[in-house]
Amino acid sequence: MTRSKRAIIRRDTNPTDVLEEASEQFRRLDRDVEPALVDSDTADVPAERRAVPEVLVEVDVADVAVPPRRSTASKRSKRGPAIGRRTGGVAPFVRPPSRFSRWRHLSGWRRQGFVPLSPGREKRRHRILPRTVIGICTMLMSAGIGAGFAGAAFYAYYDDRLAENEEQVAGFVETFDTQFADAALAIEGQRDAALEDMRAELLPLEAYVVDANGVATLPDTAGPSVWSIRSLDDDGRATAGTAFALVEHEGGTGLITELDTVRSSTVTPAPPIELVKGDRVVQATLWTWDEANGLALVVTAEVLPLLELADPERADSLVGRSVFAMSGVGGRGATASPGQLLDRATQGVQHTAPIGPVFHGGPVVDGLGQVLGMTTGATAPEFGDVAVAVDASLFCERVLRCVNGLEAGSN
Repeated sequence: MTRSKRAIIRRDTNPTDVLEEASEQFRRLDRDVEPALVDSDTADVPAERRAVPEVLVEVDVADVAVPPRRSTASKRSKRGPAIGRRTGGVAPFVRPPSRFSRWRHLSGWRRQGFVPLSPGREKRRHRILPRTVIGICTMLMSAGIGAGFAGAAFYAYYDDRLAENEEQVAGFVETFDTQFADAALAIEGQRDAALEDMRAELLPLEAYVVDANGVATLPDTAGPSVWSIRSLDDDGRATAGTAFALVEHEGGTGLITELDTVRSSTVTPAPPIELVKGDRVVQATLWTWDEANGLALVVTAEVLPLLELADPERADSLVGRSVFAMSGVGGRGATASPGQLLDRATQGVQHTAPIGPVFHGGPVVDGLGQVLGMTTGATAPEFGDVAVAVDASLFCERVLRCVNGLEAGSN
């Protein structure tokens, strides 16, 4: 494709004006040539087969006085039309690169392997990913460095968490024995507290069960301390009753009984006093007595199980509950006669337990076997059929000393 155009310039035209007008013509020619260049680019025609448009501009400057110029053949190939020398102190005109010159540079890039894409053929990945070897290598190197830093960060995090877990496990193992012992003590304390609460809740039922089972249980629990006692009266006739062990005395045992059973032993010569339980017979002697309350203390060298005196407050709380009068006879070595405690005072303990002569001198106990008083054969007409026992607090007036524990009274 070849196009030509001739420019005729008058003789009287200034050389500078001629050059400017020629430059303007070149720019118009560039605008005309550009569509043809674009069409040849989009037609995918190899670069070596494309025809470069040739433009011929003829300027008739025969009659124009132009100052001598240097050779600008090489400059024309790079800058386009020749530019005259500086005249009259004015700098020569420098034309900016035209689209035609830029197209020639692109042609050189294509021959070197670079393929520029038009906006229609360009894809999004070409705007993001590099297309040169150096760019691709730089991208891969950056990705490797980033992966390395990420791996180092993840490893540091994992190592820190692992160290923290190992420290916690080590602390738990070191303190496991102490924690286990503390937990065992806490569980034991809670168990004891629970048992105490259960006992407190069952106390009323326990008292009822004890009272109900006293007839069956007391001969085994309190029976070993209750003995049958026998002696002679002033006329030589046999007397019998019951005695119960209550205090230690000179390596032996002191027993409380009714004075009428051993009254003949208050004078000398005194008849023998024997304590009997089944086939076993133990000799005893009268130690002291209390005439006003009908009490006597006999002692023996044998060591016998002892009964306990009930606390006064507990004795008061038993009013209305079951009590038992005990004797030293029976197939199990003792007998418990059940009744109800009606009243307790220093004048006597009123109860409804049936008693006979063998019960005289025996203890009146609660369901636990603690002594509340002593049964007696003496009756009070004002009480009618209600039996009256000697209160246990009267034991300490004469026959016992109750200052620091229980001791036998003076002889």
